[in-house]
Amino acid sequence: MLTVNMKNEHKELLCLLKKAIATENNGEPIIVTDWGNIYRNAVKQSVAAIIFDLLEREGRNVNFPKRVMFEWLGQSLFQKSTYGRYVQAVSNLASFYATQNIRMLLLKGYGLSLNYPKPELRNVGDIDIYLFGEKEHGDDMVEWELNIPVNRAYHKHSNFSYEGAAVENHGKFFDDEKHKSNASFELRLKEILDEDERNLVESPIRNCFLPSPTFNALFLLRHAGEHFATNEISLRHVLDLGFFFERFHNEIDWDYVLSVYNKEGMKRFYDSIATICVGDLGFNEESFCGYTHSYELADKVLDDIFEDKQALPMNTSGIAGIKKMNYGIGKSLRWWNNRWKYRMVYNENLLESFLWLSINRLKH
Repeated sequence: MLTVNMKNEHKELLCLLKKAIATENNGEPIIVTDWGNIYRNAVKQSVAAIIFDLLEREGRNVNFPKRVMFEWLGQSLFQKSTYGRYVQAVSNLASFYATQNIRMLLLKGYGLSLNYPKPELRNVGDIDIYLFGEKEHGDDMVEWELNIPVNRAYHKHSNFSYEGAAVENHGKFFDDEKHKSNASFELRLKEILDEDERNLVESPIRNCFLPSPTFNALFLLRHAGEHFATNEISLRHVLDLGFFFERFHNEIDWDYVLSVYNKEGMKRFYDSIATICVGDLGFNEESFCGYTHSYELADKVLDDIFEDKQALPMNTSGIAGIKKMNYGIGKSLRWWNNRWKYRMVYNENLLESFLWLSINRLKH
């Protein structure tokens, strides 16, 4: 299913990922044209550790330059140590909130890593949390009890640094000032959370709860879709979805989830991700209920994932004057160029969406 126009180094990277995900390999030698390019692309796509784990398993079947091997080994060891510190920070933060009688819901991150064959193989970054309506109280306690400053400027979530990790304390799951349709999607998630509050997934960390599979089937796809629409998706987002659906597909309310995908205009994006996961990465087809094979669209999404793009800040915090104007122009141009992607993620009229985004951008 690999596209004809795809670069050879990208095809080889996908083949390595497929081997890394497989529980059994056929013992064939791993042949790569340029290991330096493979390593750089693996780091860029946030999948370096899971591929290096494959190379360690294969041992004699791999022959690549020592310079690349040592650099890759160092990167992999650094990621694993970072993961350990990250998990400890999550545990300590959950314990702190427990002393304040506040329950902590963890989004993405550590919870998703538990779906991987080895959790430490997943890159981790921010700690995204939701405190079940106690966001402001939680922020107050962080400032008063821990003497840690909290940035509350962004309406979607507050930010603070905790034990070297960036924490985002969410009041909302999605930004409804950027996209009008996020408001209705937000309501759906809040309703599921209210209904499933007694059935949250308990993690190995005390007072660290994980969303229900039905919640995550909606949240994770929409989250990946937002990254896709704004040029920030990577293969790690695809792997997150693949491992999640493979582990929890039997516990998802598929009738409801598929109806939401259709109503919210996300079904084509789901189809493309499922097609990549099954056709290119070797995940079990049974894990993706109700998807339609979409090879042409999946190839287009893959090409977009690998394409080099300009990165723009998520918001205008700390940006002023001519830089803010240039930021607005850059965002608008990106929106226009990515309109085919917006149609796959948001159930919105494109002109209405652009005006909504422009009006709210002027407010900030």
